Amino acid sequence: MQLTNSGEPRSDEVDPSQAAAPVAAPKLKLKWGRERPPGAPGDRLVARLGPASQELAPFHNPVTLLDGRSDPAEDGQFPKIPLDTELDHITFVSLDCETTGHFPDRMVELGAVRFRVGEAGPWEPPTLLESLVHTTDHINPYARRVHGITRSMLTGAPSLRRVALTFHDFARGAILVEHSADAFDTRLVAKALDRPPPHHHLDTSRIAGFLFDLRDTIGLERLCERLEVTHRHPHFALADAEATADCFVKLVEIGRKEHGWRTLGDLVAVGMPPGPRPLVRPGRRPTVASAAAVEGSPSEQPRPRSRRRHRGGRRHRGATAPPAHDSILPTG
Repeated sequence: MQLTNSGEPRSDEVDPSQAAAPVAAPKLKLKWGRERPPGAPGDRLVARLGPASQELAPFHNPVTLLDGRSDPAEDGQFPKIPLDTELDHITFVSLDCETTGHFPDRMVELGAVRFRVGEAGPWEPPTLLESLVHTTDHINPYARRVHGITRSMLTGAPSLRRVALTFHDFARGAILVEHSADAFDTRLVAKALDRPPPHHHLDTSRIAGFLFDLRDTIGLERLCERLEVTHRHPHFALADAEATADCFVKLVEIGRKEHGWRTLGDLVAVGMPPGPRPLVRPGRRPTVASAAAVEGSPSEQPRPRSRRRHRGGRRHRGATAPPAHDSILPTG
């Protein structure tokens, strides 16, 4: 430290030891848009919840599924199980998907449980499938608060195509079961496989609405409370699939006692969601393709829609040609 002529330190000199550290520039955080998570898609399933007990650990994400991936195009459509098949001889797969929460919905997690409801053969523990799904889409903040999945958690997760092919092998020869009145999860998986949904798939909310005479769709948590089913972690794909499977088993037991359900046709009659409806914008007539997609609807060319008039009688600019001079001359 330098001294002045009077022996006092100069006020314009700063002690190097007391100098402030350089301030780092703040990092800019993108609020919107697509931001690729660190890393690339992986080759192995990435579980978020895991099995409920150590006894189910050997049946959680079995290694045989990872080596048996096949192209669904080789198998054609989903196998069509006859409606007169006994319930005791059918294998069911309950599934649940978590998404980004905005249109178009992108899958970020898939959970599934393969199980049986009958006692015709030897009892087998359910097989569990669970994995996060790699995506570059932005996750809606509300959806992120609901299921707790962030883009940083998707590091090393497999791609959507790889998860869909694994699920295809997992659900081979089974009837799909979900808790969604519009078959959202089933159609989401079918879209990832580039194929139409299976011929028969069931919805537990529709079955519960029929058995309990409900006028509105019941949520999964409320259904678990009513049937006294343990839901270990809501909004986790595997936990929701487990709860859906347990509720389905109890609903089938009630249907057998009260309505004599015995075959797959009995469940399809009350629990299969309807097919997708054609997309028609509000206030507009359906197109020829949309009209033909509805069974029994005429496919004639729709009438042209008249132009809408503004207030005051003015039309859209350029809608009509200007009147001729002869039309405004007095007659006679």
